[in-house]
Amino acid sequence: MEEKKETPAAETKAGENTSADTVTEPKATIKIEGQEFELDAALAQEDKTLKVVLQPHFASIENANITREVKDGKLTVTIVKRAQHKGA
Repeated sequence: MEEKKETPAAETKAGENTSADTVTEPKATIKIEGQEFELDAALAQEDKTLKVVLQPHFASIENANITREVKDGKLTVTIVKRAQHKGA
């Protein structure tokens, strides 16, 4: 199992040169806050785009850790919110 992290600045898909890492499915699986759903793979490729799409529904995504995994051509994105400090 291989996990990949992408930063918002990662505009290119350098890791998709090999057949094992190529996304061939049109939909990606998104896992966030105990929920799992499908989203267009094109929207899930970059952190910035994904955050814009999901922000209205999941406020915690702004400071979340986003990891991507490609298995059998299917992109799976796992989003885990980070603990934040509360102000005094």
